[in-house]
Amino acid sequence: MIHHLRRFQVDVQAYDACVEQSEWGTIYGLSWWLDQVSPDWECLVWQEPSAQLYRAVLPVPVQRRYGIALVHQPLFCQFLALYSAEALPVPIQKDFIKAVLAKYALIARYQLNFPEASVLSSFSELNLRQLHTHVLSLEAPYETLFQGYNRDRKMNVKRAYQADWTCRSGSDITPLAEFFRQHHAHQIEGGVHPGAYALLQTLFDACEKRGYSDLWYAEKDKRVEAGAWFVTFQQRTLYLFNAATPEGRKKNARTFLIDQFIRQQAGKQALFDFESANVPSIAEFYASFGSHVVAYYELRSNRLPKLIQWLWKLKNRLLG
Repeated sequence: MIHHLRRFQVDVQAYDACVEQSEWGTIYGLSWWLDQVSPDWECLVWQEPSAQLYRAVLPVPVQRRYGIALVHQPLFCQFLALYSAEALPVPIQKDFIKAVLAKYALIARYQLNFPEASVLSSFSELNLRQLHTHVLSLEAPYETLFQGYNRDRKMNVKRAYQADWTCRSGSDITPLAEFFRQHHAHQIEGGVHPGAYALLQTLFDACEKRGYSDLWYAEKDKRVEAGAWFVTFQQRTLYLFNAATPEGRKKNARTFLIDQFIRQQAGKQALFDFESANVPSIAEFYASFGSHVVAYYELRSNRLPKLIQWLWKLKNRLLG
């Protein structure tokens, strides 16, 4: 039977065990990560009545506005999943989605990489959109991985090394955040969320404490011109945050940092997830490293009563 739990009701040890043992488990799904990015998250749990362990869990990022609980994908959380240590039969997967629809009348945006489209598309109540990230397997030797780069990327790797960048580790993410604020934030449609930089710092501190974090800066002539924050959990590295000055962009500093990381990790049973934005130019850049496309799905649904929908839109318009 599937139960709904508020955050304070979740058995963290049982919940995290489900995430960690699932083939779909990523750092986004861990309880401490969700506590930061979506403090009011809730959970659907499949649990046998006589057992302490959870057999499957589905975290739901929830916000409350005007007294209405809505599902909304938070910052720094590309996708979540239905997590389980066992292979879940399709009927169980569908039961979880039915439970989501029964509990939440308003799904503003909910991103999952499991269940897959074949399950999700069977629900007519859902508006489903396929999104993509780019993932590179690091199992091969570096020379083989480099051959997978496209022609332009190989050329820019060569130019990056000719520019004589130095890679150094950092323990302070503030310079990277400032690069983003100064040189990239204006490109974000709708602007940067006011709490984004504070949340970035909080997540960075949490990952540093747990040993999941690698912060690298590209330096030249004693000036830092680019940075990249890599987060690794269970053999999957996220290229979670990056930025560069105009000089860093011009001289391929981020290409240098990515290539340095790939060189260091080559030959390991690991994945590099570019956390690709759904922007063609960015996706093309990440694809140029020989990565392949991996799909995940955005779910939307609004089954609020018509009057409440109208009032909701009116309030948002007046406050927006």
